[in-house]
Amino acid sequence: MTTGLPAWYASAGRHDLPWRRTRDPWAVLVSEVMLQQTPVTRVLPRWSRFLERWPTPESCAAASLDEVLREWEGLGYPRRAAALWRGAAVIAASGWPADEAGLRGLPGVGPYTARALLCLAFDRPGAPARDVNLGRVAARCYLGVETAPGARLDAALEAHRPAGMSWRDYTLALFDVGALLCRRRSAACERCPLAPGCASRARLAGGVEAPSRKQAPYPGSMRQLRGAVLRAMLARPDQSAAELEGAVAGVPAAARPRAVAEALAALRREGLLTT
Repeated sequence: MTTGLPAWYASAGRHDLPWRRTRDPWAVLVSEVMLQQTPVTRVLPRWSRFLERWPTPESCAAASLDEVLREWEGLGYPRRAAALWRGAAVIAASGWPADEAGLRGLPGVGPYTARALLCLAFDRPGAPARDVNLGRVAARCYLGVETAPGARLDAALEAHRPAGMSWRDYTLALFDVGALLCRRRSAACERCPLAPGCASRARLAGGVEAPSRKQAPYPGSMRQLRGAVLRAMLARPDQSAAELEGAVAGVPAAARPRAVAEALAALRREGLLTT
């Protein structure tokens, strides 16, 4: 079923992505955190810039949270940056955890990121690093469905790994199949290396019926206001409440009574602002 995957990955995989050219666990962790809910095109220049500034966990831990948040601006979800900064402090103090359970103990690191580090940086065998795209490819190709429980997907991924293909290359190849060919709302089966044995090929020939994922629009949302408040406070931590309201007045959600104060309080509760 997967015999054509190694050759396809060698010729068509996304080998130009810079974080694939390193096994440094800090560089891999930064890429994985940045890529959560952020497109590759936006991450590409920011990953290199972040690592130029903080090439090690120790250097990041020595910076202030405000510095890290300013560098993160534009990538969205600043809680990821705060967790990365706190994780850097743990690693700087105690070193890298040795297993999945230990890695999951780092701030902001869940099952997928822990497995990705083991596979992509430490090259240790273990449970597959299964993100949404890889899980979709495995469910469609190996099981003939759109989604399946995690344990069933893990078993299928292990059973179908091509002989002689490392877990790292296998994982990256399936990432690329999901990103380039077997997409959520479309499937380019005619170009897919998994097509000859794909359990969903006949079903997908009639078109993809992917479940919709609705997300609240960003413009006018509290998330937009929180981002504006965070930027304003990082630029001028000593400003008054009235000055802050004026600084974010152009954000639609700021017009709601007490919305700016609520956004500021939430940012402080989450440790993103200390002033």
